[in-house]
Amino acid sequence: MGFPVALVALVALVLASCSSGPSSPPARGASTSSTGAGNTGQSTSSTATPGSTLAPVATSGPLQAGSPVALPFSADRVTAAESPDGAVFAAPQDPTNPAPAEAWVVDGNGPAAVAEHVANGIAALAADGANFYAATYSNVFSFNRASGNQDGQWTMPAVNATNSSDADLVALAAAGGTVFVSVKQGNTVRVYRITPTSSAGPRLVLQGLGDAIGPDGSIYYEDTAHHLAVRRPNGSVLTGPALADKPNGLGGGVQYLDVVAGNTVWVSEPAGQGLDALFTTYDAATLATVGSYSGSVTSTVVDTAAGPLALEQGGAIATCPQSAQPAPSSCVVRIDAHGAVSDAVVVGAAVTLLGPAPAVVTSDTTTGQFDLVRVS
Repeated sequence: MGFPVALVALVALVLASCSSGPSSPPARGASTSSTGAGNTGQSTSSTATPGSTLAPVATSGPLQAGSPVALPFSADRVTAAESPDGAVFAAPQDPTNPAPAEAWVVDGNGPAAVAEHVANGIAALAADGANFYAATYSNVFSFNRASGNQDGQWTMPAVNATNSSDADLVALAAAGGTVFVSVKQGNTVRVYRITPTSSAGPRLVLQGLGDAIGPDGSIYYEDTAHHLAVRRPNGSVLTGPALADKPNGLGGGVQYLDVVAGNTVWVSEPAGQGLDALFTTYDAATLATVGSYSGSVTSTVVDTAAGPLALEQGGAIATCPQSAQPAPSSCVVRIDAHGAVSDAVVVGAAVTLLGPAPAVVTSDTTTGQFDLVRVS
């Protein structure tokens, strides 16, 4: 889940205004929430989100950016998630806001529609083939994608939100038939699991110094002794090499677990001055070191159907030119475990890169809101 690098990229790229956007269009297929696991009626459902019909994505060759699809909301931060069939869910990330919130969905190539209404500010989103999930600082909600009805609700593990400016205290992931809730506190993260078909509350699985969820539900994490480790769905644990933990007083000297992509675990080590970082990759099966390369702390790698892709800010690599202000440019590139990049495509002022069907959420400086751009 890669809190440090994702946070840097998000802060650097989100440019949308905080002012209120235009009134939301009517939701498709509005319905009343049904009673599900632990449902107390705190959230209402809006839209059925059937499977997407996106074309297959090539694993080699030039990348292309599609036409932008408007996401009609304004926010300081955005949280977004994609289902295995390519439906993209997005919402303002404002978990300390007590006001009701809307999550939006783009099926295929749009248009966007209101997916669900949630009782208060949203911290994180996730989706699988059956359900869409939204986490607040109080609850995790599950909505059936076929009917649009709420079919589950669980009490969130405790979140220490003393620093209201930190919107990345909670992360969600849906993998291997399980929903994983990661809660960050200080330098540690606690990983919980929810069984979507059960009313049982989130169960603590492990505590570490960082985590990333694999596509099969394996939890890759930095243990409290600063080793890379993985907990498999069957409960077995493999401990790998030590990760750097020698702070240099400038913000560097520490490795952070970022993501699992292309059967590879990606770990970053900021230099501590400027935007330079060293990335090290490890085999997802054995945890053996694969390679290392120099890059930028603003680089974000994502697992997609096209293979591992990276979101790079303009000027960070030679093939991604920096555009004129006020809107910074960014590019999506193919990347391998040794840092070799190719097939850069300019995608505008991107906020986040999503998979498995490659897509970026971009800041739309003409509307002060956001767009979804598919990459193929």
